Amino acid sequence: MFDRALQKSQRWLGDASARMALRCANMGVVNRRLMRSHDRALSRHRNKLPELAGLDLKIVEGLRRDGMYKTSLAELGVPGWQELLREGQALGATFADDARRQSAQGTDYTMVSPDAVAAHPNLFAWGLHDRLLDIVEAYLGVGVAYDGVTLMYTVAGAPVEGPRRWHLDWEDRRTVKVAVYCNDVSGDGGPFQMIRRKDPVQGGAGGYHYLLADDALLGARLGAGYEDDLVSCEGPAGTVLFCETAQYFHRGKPALKADRVAFFFSYFARRPRHPFFCERSGLSRSQIAGLARSLNPRQRASALWRHGLPLLLRLIPPAGL
Repeated sequence: MFDRALQKSQRWLGDASARMALRCANMGVVNRRLMRSHDRALSRHRNKLPELAGLDLKIVEGLRRDGMYKTSLAELGVPGWQELLREGQALGATFADDARRQSAQGTDYTMVSPDAVAAHPNLFAWGLHDRLLDIVEAYLGVGVAYDGVTLMYTVAGAPVEGPRRWHLDWEDRRTVKVAVYCNDVSGDGGPFQMIRRKDPVQGGAGGYHYLLADDALLGARLGAGYEDDLVSCEGPAGTVLFCETAQYFHRGKPALKADRVAFFFSYFARRPRHPFFCERSGLSRSQIAGLARSLNPRQRASALWRHGLPLLLRLIPPAGL
């Protein structure tokens, strides 16, 4: 218990620069300038947005209406999906014993080593397929930054901490996570959950403020009966979830009877409001540069989004995982 508290204290101190930057961004004059700048970016990009049809348009409409859309790898049909699922299952099986050991030691985020993910370039590249970038760009309204991929392993019986508590993601005004289940996920197997009510407190003149939520806070922020809008996303291996995770409270429901293995691909605006809370995949910048080398210009620009940041923002060290 002491080691766990010490780790959290060290992580908090290590994130001090990022937290200070967030406070500065929320200051009235700075926040208003950021809002105007983003509005201009949306306006400039409006005529450049991809035109979607069919399933891709339904996904964007679902994100706008409900904050999510559920489909499958087979229905989505992005090339390489069979290999993605096969390699995710193999990596998960290899990592299983280590994940259970880490969880028993109090680790909140048990994920396959970024080095192991980087050893399979197709996993990183799958999240940069032009169809996926088109979907995310049409939703965000601006050019897309890709924050990479993680393969999360949720251990049955793990403490209700970290991503298993209700929260909002910190990276930007809007973020899209694409989750892919690598195993069958039942109600007792740690399904992704979301409450389909936008948090009315975030954004605008008040800026952005983050905390883990309990039932009392959810009721105060989202209103009575919010439980009626709770969606639990169960499904077989190959289930795909497009989720807006910055505006809607979400979590991985604690797994009770079975472990869960799932990919998470992460996206936000090319110039996110909080770049110091990005870079969450664990992949190093040199690894990402190497993985992006063989991709097309649009894909490289999305993967190497940090290159477009002002110098001051590039100098702020990112918060830890």
